[in-house]
Amino acid sequence: TKHRKQAICGTMCQLFFFFCFLTALMLVLRLGMMHAQDWRGPMSIHSHGRHKHRHKNQAQNGVDRTSVAGGMAGGMARPDGTTSTASGIRGGMAHHSKTSVTDRIVAPMEDFQIGGSYHHDSHINLALPDDFDAFADVTDLPVQKGLDVPYFWHVPRTGGGTVNDIFGGCLSLTLASDGGAAEGTDHVLSVVTKNAQRFVNVDTSTPAGIERARQLDLVSEGITDIVMSTLLYQASTLFNRQNRGRMFALFRHPVERSVSLFHFVQDTQWRRRQSFQKELSDLTIEEYFKSGLAENNWMTRFLANEPTKPELTQDDVNLAKQILRRKCLVGLLKEKGESFSRFEKFFGFPLKNDREKECHEKKLQWAWPLKHRHDDVDEGTPLWDLILSHNVWDMELYDYATVLFEEQAQLFQ
Repeated sequence: TKHRKQAICGTMCQLFFFFCFLTALMLVLRLGMMHAQDWRGPMSIHSHGRHKHRHKNQAQNGVDRTSVAGGMAGGMARPDGTTSTASGIRGGMAHHSKTSVTDRIVAPMEDFQIGGSYHHDSHINLALPDDFDAFADVTDLPVQKGLDVPYFWHVPRTGGGTVNDIFGGCLSLTLASDGGAAEGTDHVLSVVTKNAQRFVNVDTSTPAGIERARQLDLVSEGITDIVMSTLLYQASTLFNRQNRGRMFALFRHPVERSVSLFHFVQDTQWRRRQSFQKELSDLTIEEYFKSGLAENNWMTRFLANEPTKPELTQDDVNLAKQILRRKCLVGLLKEKGESFSRFEKFFGFPLKNDREKECHEKKLQWAWPLKHRHDDVDEGTPLWDLILSHNVWDMELYDYATVLFEEQAQLFQ
């Protein structure tokens, strides 16, 4: 009996120590996994590593929601140029510290939420319209050469001419835009040469032209290198799950874009003999924005597909943000060099020789097309605030685009 008790005690001691060993081992493994989750390596456009995104609170993201719009708080532009109080406007534009993006890593969309720290994540879980099913997510990499088709969403007065001249002129790519519109009358697709550039004989600047291009299976024919159009929703019909659209765009400060657009249209249309309009030819920019003739929130309207809606809401700008976050490779006009470098790397458009490099530098740095000189509007002046009051939602969207631009830098490291 004595030996039996000793044997039982020995067995129980062994089981106790074994249990302690397993507990310690599990603790070590758990600590190791937590440490591994704290480290994230950058993802390049040629890799597919999946990295979990660690959510951070607003303070960690370095978002400062201080108002910079002066008398703009809560104001929203009406079509008639007046302003009204609109729910959802947070009384000014957000400022973003560059430190807010250095610890965010871009990975495949199912594992990572790009732009998930801005504006309380109010747009992150929004479902996109079916129109975007044929557009690839920006983080769905690599780009499938020969299948995926680059689509440049052209925001007026935001570098569209530069995109045309660099990709069509310097790199000799074939474009589907309005460049081949004059030849787009027959029922067969072809490539035409105009001003030493190659264009498909379609017109993607009008709904009718896009419909014709769709009926002729523009993207499936493999005849174009880039599709260019301002009409996002109509252009989406050109793509399909086999030949997905790859959206990219340039963005410009909304006030600067509005000022540029006014002077450009006034000088090239209202003051020209063929399209002269006396009442508009001598109109000042201040009178223009007070008259109710000026556009408002163009980017948000065209992204949310609400071009004629009397007043936009926070829901509209949230949808616009979600489209950019998921589907768009973002470029900034104020960062032209870096933006075009990313476009070229992302789509595999290298500069092949000295002629292309010289042409590229010329068009990008000192001879960009459609350059139009006019007086600037100084930030903080009553005129600046007047124009900004017409573009409250676009300002919020532009701020968000600058965040995405910095976050997407991780795609190229």
